[in-house]
Amino acid sequence: MSKESAPAPPAKDQLTPDRFRFWTLEKLRNADTDQFQHVNNAAIASFLESGRMELFASPAISDLMKGLNVVVGRLSIEFHAEIFYPGELKIASTLTRVGRTSFEVLQGVFRDDTCVASATASCVLLQAGKPHAVPDSVRQHLLGGRNDPSNSGGV
Repeated sequence: MSKESAPAPPAKDQLTPDRFRFWTLEKLRNADTDQFQHVNNAAIASFLESGRMELFASPAISDLMKGLNVVVGRLSIEFHAEIFYPGELKIASTLTRVGRTSFEVLQGVFRDDTCVASATASCVLLQAGKPHAVPDSVRQHLLGGRNDPSNSGGV
């Protein structure tokens, strides 16, 4: 059985804030840095995870997700610029594909209006440890309306 190759992320100049639906804000901590004084790649992966969790943050979707879990099968991160402490990052996420039991998330890490890292995550919906069809209501939430700062309290 052959596996599909990971989708190529868009070019850095195509990763503008208006491309994304879901946002979360992360404050940099001194503990996020490494011996080279920049934010470590492992911290970036954790910020991206927080961004993916924002997809399921609203009470409406959390009720629909009872008994379901999301796992990441593949995560591909590209680093476009160094990030230094202190400061804040905006983590942006949007769905690029929702399949029967899986979905693809495109993410950007923004410092001010500059995309400093981007990622694609292939996620699978599970129930009792087995792939589970994405319910229509969850699909609609993931692909539907915009989660923007003016109506959600987000970033």
